[in-house]
Amino acid sequence: MVTTLDQVERVALELLCSDRAKLAERLWESVPAPDLVMTRELESLLDEGLEHLDRSQTTDSLRIIP
Repeated sequence: MVTTLDQVERVALELLCSDRAKLAERLWESVPAPDLVMTRELESLLDEGLEHLDRSQTTDSLRIIP
């Protein structure tokens, strides 16, 4: 039996909200994490950012044009 994505979606959307949330979590956990390469430059930038958390800004605040 072949099940299409559309068929799975239709059935999943009939689930209770809590069950849909559990399903979403299980699906997300099944997606392999990408291989990340930590370069010295990136590590330095991250360390610098951690040292200056008091001056941190959210991405939303950075998008606001003064």
